[in-house]
Amino acid sequence: MSDRRQALEDRDEAEIITRPAGSSDGALWRQLLGSDEPQGFAAAFLALQAQQLAGVRSSAVFEIAAGGLKPLAMWPANAAIADLESLAALAVTEQRPVLRQAGRGARSRRVIAQPVEAGGKPVAVAVVALSVDDDDAEAPARQMRQLQWSIAWLREYFQRGGDADLRGERDRSRATLELLATVVDRGDFRTAALAAVTEMALRFGCSRVSLGFVRWGRTHVAAISHTSTFSTRIQLVQQISGAMDEAIDQKSILRYPPAPEDVVFTTAHAALAAAHKGGNILTVPLLVVDSFAGAICFERPVEQPFDEETVRLLSVVAAALGPVLTEKRRNDRWLVVKAWDSLTQQLQRLLGPGHLGRKVVALLALIVVAVLSFWTDTFHVVADAQLEPAERRAVVSAYDGYVQTASARAGDLVKAGQELASLEDRELSLERLRWVTERQQHQFEYDRALASRQPANINIVKTQIEQADAQIRLIDEQIARTRLIAPFDGLVVRGDLSQRIGASVGRGETLFELSPLSGYRVVVTVGERDIGELTVGQPGEAVFASLPEEPIPIVIDRITPVALEHAGGVGFRVEATISGDLSRLRPGMTGVARVAIDRRPVIAIWLRPFLDWMGLVWWRLVP
Repeated sequence: MSDRRQALEDRDEAEIITRPAGSSDGALWRQLLGSDEPQGFAAAFLALQAQQLAGVRSSAVFEIAAGGLKPLAMWPANAAIADLESLAALAVTEQRPVLRQAGRGARSRRVIAQPVEAGGKPVAVAVVALSVDDDDAEAPARQMRQLQWSIAWLREYFQRGGDADLRGERDRSRATLELLATVVDRGDFRTAALAAVTEMALRFGCSRVSLGFVRWGRTHVAAISHTSTFSTRIQLVQQISGAMDEAIDQKSILRYPPAPEDVVFTTAHAALAAAHKGGNILTVPLLVVDSFAGAICFERPVEQPFDEETVRLLSVVAAALGPVLTEKRRNDRWLVVKAWDSLTQQLQRLLGPGHLGRKVVALLALIVVAVLSFWTDTFHVVADAQLEPAERRAVVSAYDGYVQTASARAGDLVKAGQELASLEDRELSLERLRWVTERQQHQFEYDRALASRQPANINIVKTQIEQADAQIRLIDEQIARTRLIAPFDGLVVRGDLSQRIGASVGRGETLFELSPLSGYRVVVTVGERDIGELTVGQPGEAVFASLPEEPIPIVIDRITPVALEHAGGVGFRVEATISGDLSRLRPGMTGVARVAIDRRPVIAIWLRPFLDWMGLVWWRLVP
């Protein structure tokens, strides 16, 4: 019994697929095999399914669209599809066949929903409501298999439609890429635009293709196919420009004559068609980033209307060419025009809608500028400073000799009369002994001449004695100068003979430099931009690197007119006296001096170098 039932099921399933068209339902088979519309195919499929599948009470095919399920066909035509649609939605959600049975007795029915996949994704759902035979327990499984066999027709039909869509998409992509290659190969905008419109006219069978871009609120024609030069004043160009403005103003693709379902204004297109006997016009705006930069106007003869597929293709081509042509056009402009457009764009973003962050930053910057313009502060001239002694005394060698001792060196504090170093005096002592001995001899000769009363010899010997006394006094002075003595209380600024014991020194050679601790001056090197702000007698402060916590008062007492190289620029030497506690100061200290000038707005103080530079540039450029 089971073998016989299985054979009957297999025969029923095969009959659904292979029943010949020569039978009484041949018209339905011809409709099924030859229908180009999904509604007609679905209606024939449901009618054939009702004949082949026993117990069908109602059935429907739903297409899965973006907004939900869309009914393609139902059988019978007046069938209620609310329950069928709810089960179809459940099958789409579950992504599997769904079977539901409801009611009892003669009113019971079984509803089966089967999703249809094409290209790896669900595209439709077939739903069948069947009568229930309580004596046939295997009927649900058999009916489910029969429905799955018949679903192959729907799957094949939608797959064929998907392949057609894929081929159309591929053709549109190829055409777009070829046109992009044509445009990119051209260097300048004019050549690229002319090549683009001419290629589009030849490729899409247009009598004329025009390209325009928006400038100063109006579209200007930039290129016309098969035309290298044209005047913007002729009527044809102005009417094409008006048609482009019409499409851009309505922000939509305009087709003339318009389709019955199109709710658009085509006055300018009608005028263009009437004036130049054009049959069909299609204008596609060029959307670049977030604004319409221009438009492309396609014109065809009367016998060649723009169908939906062509409109879709041309819109894709325009969307791809728009940014490329816009970029080439922007790059070919004068630098001044680019700068002006950039400034205009920034002002539009600042003053127009949106760009909240930019507006907040601009408002904060405006507030800061306003505050700095009314907030005043003391303007100071700041420059590098160095501490120098008011007086510097040199201790030099009185004669050629050799260093014997060294009692002090640079950095030592010394008292007046303190020995700094000494030179060897042995030769001087021997020379003095020789002159003392010679004087004694002359004194003996003087006494003898005085006793013998020889006036001539007395005068000669007396002169020799005086000469010997002078030489002795000279040598005594030289011996005294072998001790280098500090002339005053102060600091040894320079000199260290501790490493030169026994070394020779020359007459007049500077061995030590001393400076007193009671007098200093500050030397400030002021840049040429600030030197004009200073005058003699201005007070200020100086802070040295070794004493940063102790500002010391200064007063300018001399401004030298001699320029010096300083820190990569030109500076002037300014001398200032210093007052206050000088006990911790030492010559050679470096730091920063600051002289108060007057009170000025803070923004003027900060921008002063830039404003001075701009003044020089302006004075140099203005005749």
